[in-house]
Amino acid sequence: MDEIYIKTPIGILKIIADKQAVYEINFAKHYKDTQSKNDVLNLCVDEINRYFKGDLKTFTTPIFLKETDFKIKVYNEIAKIPYGMTATYKQIAQNIGHNNAFRAVGNANATNKIPIIIPCHRVVSTNGLGGYSGGDGVKTKEFLLNFEQKYR
Repeated sequence: MDEIYIKTPIGILKIIADKQAVYEINFAKHYKDTQSKNDVLNLCVDEINRYFKGDLKTFTTPIFLKETDFKIKVYNEIAKIPYGMTATYKQIAQNIGHNNAFRAVGNANATNKIPIIIPCHRVVSTNGLGGYSGGDGVKTKEFLLNFEQKYR
């Protein structure tokens, strides 16, 4: 596995990938000056930078999910939420055929290992923003939602 760190408006991100796909994007406390010859990492860095310039709405970086079937269904459904739009935990649960599993959808969302590319920030509760486990929590989620509205 290779890794690279990048500075973004929501903090430092550490991206982990092999030659085929990204496995994780983590919020890091400290920046390490890294470079990579890994094409997947470099594509991911380029796309995240373009995303934060408002130039990219859909990611093409390949990702690898080693998760339960349920979580993969949730993440695939979340990936369908258009840039600048939101869906509720309840809507995601209904869309994957588990009408009452909105809490399980929330738990899957909270453990998303590839934020930004799998846009978990676009999933909200029926009565507010809901939580966000990355960066500065809900402040980061709010920033991302407002950012996407600006460039929609």
